[in-house]
Amino acid sequence: MKVFKKEEENYLFLSVEGSLSVENLNRFEGELNMAIDTKKHLFLDLSKLVFIDSSSLGVIVVVFTKLLAQKCHLVLLNVNRDIREMFSITGLSKRVHMSSSIEEALQYIRNTDL
Repeated sequence: MKVFKKEEENYLFLSVEGSLSVENLNRFEGELNMAIDTKKHLFLDLSKLVFIDSSSLGVIVVVFTKLLAQKCHLVLLNVNRDIREMFSITGLSKRVHMSSSIEEALQYIRNTDL
């Protein structure tokens, strides 16, 4: 797993590459906790993610909840069909917003109250 970060004034952009599984869960969780600490909206780009396990999905739910409590959004970007299906099966797709572009995600944040 590789994580790339880009920070802007009001949001943090994290791009995840590879697989998210129990083997790298602590590192992934650490990256997300640092993102929460910024108190900014979080865009999580999953376009280069090839696998995600249930433990990693659980971490995303916790992050979503913590960001919501801070009045910050979590938006998943560029989620491929297989990963999107995992979110759908677990019901997370109904809670966590998914966008196909950063522009669409920014518009969602501007137009959605928490």
